[in-house]
Amino acid sequence: MSTQANATAADIEPRDEWPDPTDEQLAMIRRILAPHIHQARADRGAEQSAA
Repeated sequence: MSTQANATAADIEPRDEWPDPTDEQLAMIRRILAPHIHQARADRGAEQSAA
């Protein structure tokens, strides 16, 4: 069993201490998620127009 599986909430670094993402990291996330978001919006729009 890994040590992470045995970690308690006190052992995990709080989220508010994480560094802010860089512009490059944000751009990468946008590139990865954009097609999925566009598809979900198109699907939702088609469902709403069919209703």
